[in-house]
Amino acid sequence: MPKIFNTSWLAVILATVAFFLFGWLWYGPIFGPAWMAAEGMTEASMQAMLDEMGMAVWLVFALLITLGQAIGVLMVLHLAGAKRLPASLKYAFWLVVTIVAPIIAYACVYTGYGLTGYLIDLGHLLIGYLIMAAIYSAFRGRDRVDA
Repeated sequence: MPKIFNTSWLAVILATVAFFLFGWLWYGPIFGPAWMAAEGMTEASMQAMLDEMGMAVWLVFALLITLGQAIGVLMVLHLAGAKRLPASLKYAFWLVVTIVAPIIAYACVYTGYGLTGYLIDLGHLLIGYLIMAAIYSAFRGRDRVDA
């Protein structure tokens, strides 16, 4: 199977799907109402946005954004030489703390996005990146899966 950053594309697909499904849980049953309140949204306004955009268009863009992040996390792990689970988790954690958290904090500073929404988004990205790093370590580590 073709590889990207010395890792199977299967790992990238699995990481993308896992991160996407985790996001569905995070912004749905786990923190959906709190996140929508932080965004100033209602079920009706969310549905209107999806109706205007179209569910298929939304799904394509949502998956492309998730795929981009999955490839980015893999690139950082590859450049850092992280292959085993502890190293992969460490680099993913520091990627979120030093790059992702400050970038999403701009919304709080410049647009008035509240702390609750920020923390919900940060939690999603932190846990999601750790999930992807764990998947990648299964394909990159000493006991890796060869696909």
